[in-house]
Amino acid sequence: MIDGYSLVLASSVGVRDGMALELTRAGGVIIAEVYEDDSTRARTVTVFEPDVPVEAMEWLLSSAREML
Repeated sequence: MIDGYSLVLASSVGVRDGMALELTRAGGVIIAEVYEDDSTRARTVTVFEPDVPVEAMEWLLSSAREML
């Protein structure tokens, strides 16, 4: 865990079908996500905010490897 950040596992259905692990900041603001497409199993990373601490990104990526 990184102070001030949390992870949320989310399902996406509709325009895109898959699972995402989201890195959020206090108040539920999504900072970044790792998304896995259900049909192709391809994983992508999207960063929504600038200046994300490296430790937070490392936590997101290592957790995504385990959870997705």
